[in-house]
Amino acid sequence: MNYILLAALIAGFYVGWNIGSNDAANAMGVPVGGRVISYRRAIVIIMLFVLLGAVLEGWKVMETVSSGIVTSPQVGNPLVEIPIIAIIALFAAGLWVTIATTFKLPVSTSQAIVGSVIGGGLLLSFTGPISATSVNLGVLGKIGLAWVLTPIGAALFAYIIYHAAGVGLRRIGSVTKLNRVLGLLIIVTGAFTAYSLGANSVGNATAMIYVVSESTGSEIAWTPRVIGLFGGIALATGAITYSRRVMETVGGGITRLDATTAFAAQFGAGATVWIFIQFGIPVSTSQAIVGGVAGAGLVKGTAAVSRRKLGEIAGAWILTPTVAAGLTFLIGFVVLVVS
Repeated sequence: MNYILLAALIAGFYVGWNIGSNDAANAMGVPVGGRVISYRRAIVIIMLFVLLGAVLEGWKVMETVSSGIVTSPQVGNPLVEIPIIAIIALFAAGLWVTIATTFKLPVSTSQAIVGSVIGGGLLLSFTGPISATSVNLGVLGKIGLAWVLTPIGAALFAYIIYHAAGVGLRRIGSVTKLNRVLGLLIIVTGAFTAYSLGANSVGNATAMIYVVSESTGSEIAWTPRVIGLFGGIALATGAITYSRRVMETVGGGITRLDATTAFAAQFGAGATVWIFIQFGIPVSTSQAIVGGVAGAGLVKGTAAVSRRKLGEIAGAWILTPTVAAGLTFLIGFVVLVVS
C-alpha cells in the first residue's frame, strides 16, 4: 500500500472538510441569514452543486495550485521530500482554517493553501539545491492581484445587479408573486455560487494529492476529475457537519439583508469567482461573498455595513497566507531537518 498517498488523501479530505465547514457559508450564508431558505435545504443544494462544480471545472484551479505557484524540475520523480511537504502543507492549511472556523471567522481557504504551498516551496529550497525549487513570482503576482480585485468586483457586481434587477422586479404587481420570484432567484444564485465554490475550492484541497500521486508513482489513476470528485465529497461532508457557525456570521453579521439585496450579493459573488476560475486563478470565495454582501449593503447606505466585522475579516485575510506559510515551513523543518 502507498502509505504516503494514503496520508495525502487523509490530509486532502481534512482540508476539503474544512472548506465545507467554512466556505459553505459563502454559497448559502446570505439566503440562510436572510431567512429565505432553511439551513437543511441549503445544505442539500450545496452538496449537489459543489460536486458538479468540482467534477466539471475543478481541474482548472487544481492545475495552477499543483504546479503553477512552485516550480520544481524534480516533481514527477520518486523523491521523499516533495510528497511529505505536500502533505504537511495540506495539514497546515487545514489546521489554520479549523482554528478560524472555531472563532467564526470566514477566512480564505484559497489563501491558506497558497500560503502553505509557498511555505513548502521555500522549505524545499532551504533543504535542497537552491536551483531545484522556486516560487513563480509571475503566477503569484496574478493571484495576489485577483485577491485584491475579488471583493471589489463582487461589491460592484452586487451594487449594479441590485439596481438592474429592481427595474424588472418593480413591474411585478403582486407581493406574493414578487416574494416567490425573489425566493427562486436567491436559490438559483446560491446554487450557482455553490457550483463556483466546488470548481474553485476543491482544486485547493486536492491539488497536493495530485502532486503526491505523481511524485510517488501511484498505480491508481488519480485523474483530476477523480480527485475532484473525492474533494467534492470531502467538502460536502464539512458542509453537513460544521458549517452553521460561519453561515450565521456571513448571513447576518456583516449587514442585515432583505430578499433583493441577498440575491444581488449572492449573484455578484458567484459571478466574480466563476470568472477567475476560467483563468485557473484560485481566489477567495470568502472575499467574494463578503464583498457582495458589503456592496448590497451599500444600497442602504454605509451605516448598514458593519465596519468592525469587515475589519475583523480583513485582518484574518492578511494573517491567513502568512500563518499557513509559517506553519508549513516550521512543521516541515522539524520533520525533515531536525528529526
